[in-house]
Amino acid sequence: MNHSFDHLNLCQADADLLDRLVDVGFELDKLDALSADETARANRMLSMLGLLDGYPVEDASDTLIDATLAQIDQYDSNQSQRMRIETSEIETTSSGFRIPKLDFIGVAAMVLFAVSVFAMIINNSRAQSISNQCASNMAQVGFGLVIYATDHNGLTPTTEATSVASMFGGLIPTRTDADKLVTGGYCDEHHLNCPGHGGEGGGFSYQTQPTEAWEAIRKQGHLLIVLSDRNPILESMLAGKDFDPLTRSKNHGSLGQNQLRDDGSTASLKGLPVVGKDKIWILDGNKRVLDIFLTH
Repeated sequence: MNHSFDHLNLCQADADLLDRLVDVGFELDKLDALSADETARANRMLSMLGLLDGYPVEDASDTLIDATLAQIDQYDSNQSQRMRIETSEIETTSSGFRIPKLDFIGVAAMVLFAVSVFAMIINNSRAQSISNQCASNMAQVGFGLVIYATDHNGLTPTTEATSVASMFGGLIPTRTDADKLVTGGYCDEHHLNCPGHGGEGGGFSYQTQPTEAWEAIRKQGHLLIVLSDRNPILESMLAGKDFDPLTRSKNHGSLGQNQLRDDGSTASLKGLPVVGKDKIWILDGNKRVLDIFLTH
């Protein structure tokens, strides 16, 4: 008689009872407090499991056993072979032995590659950490500017920027003066610096405009960028030397230029130092009011 089962599912009661039988080694008399129904279920289970004892199982042939053992021995031999160097491949010297030169070069190349990858990961992680600290400092400056403006009828601190007056056709421009935030207790001095800036002076450059342009900017209520990472080409501009207006800030590698916006938020220009079509390191030729120009 043939029995075929597409699937077999136990009800929850049978499943629980089977677990209990397993726990006592299928000895029914070790189960306590069984109801009549549970006793009947248990006896049926044991009866069905007893059929397994009568299932015909032929002993494995000697040939199959020998072939299986041979396969195991072959695997162990191959594994051992992969884990050692042949004696004939080892160069002996008066002081002992050494690995063949070609193998040593290969190992050295792998080590150098791993070290270079690890160094790159460390450098990128360090640059990102510096960028994050830079943005945090900018946020503190932005908070100080907001409080300062609240205390000074909406005005932000500015100072004359005589060093770049020649770029404004003789007009005396002014720029955001964050030093007044420090002296007024609106932020700390270390907030005015990017930890990735290794040169002299602060690590930031500030929005610079002609004096008469500030009122127009304030009326429009939109300044875009108040400060950013230090302008990397300003010295070349003042010296009349050639420069690339798309030079990226060196403060934190190639991660971009951090910036503080007029609404107090911070962001990063991940690519080139350009907002819209405006190159933030230089003056636009048309001298438009909202031109972003950052100096230090």
